[in-house]
Amino acid sequence: MNLFRELHDLCIEKQIYLATAESCTAGLLASSIVSISGASLFFKGGVIAYHNDIKIKILGVSKSNIDKKTEVCSEVVEQMAEGVRERLAVDFSLATSGYAGPGGGTELNPTGTIFIAVSSNERTISKRFLFTGDRQSVINKGTVKAVELLLQELKKSY
Repeated sequence: MNLFRELHDLCIEKQIYLATAESCTAGLLASSIVSISGASLFFKGGVIAYHNDIKIKILGVSKSNIDKKTEVCSEVVEQMAEGVRERLAVDFSLATSGYAGPGGGTELNPTGTIFIAVSSNERTISKRFLFTGDRQSVINKGTVKAVELLLQELKKSY
């Protein structure tokens, strides 16, 4: 079964509301989720927080975390997920931040690094992934991995 269809069906069946906060995936995650008819029954919306000002002012990310660790780290992506979950009043949220390439990246987090967070009222988790390929390939892989991670968390809760 298609991952996005599985997410769609599970959220509708369990009456789970969902939102996204995206940086490196720039809306592809939200677009993929709503590509299946009926997504308005569970998907409330998302924030494309491509610039750090949006992460800070709209999502409530700590500027000091960005200054100390950059915007591509577990702390920032977790705060993005928590911020969008709280502001859009949903049960679960997903957030992405990373270096899709071809430029960017650091020694610690090279190009292809994406942090993904899932947040619920009970907990927030994040994972770091390193993808290979061109910019679009990295973004596509990050989008799929985000939904896989969310489905794992949903299945633990329901």
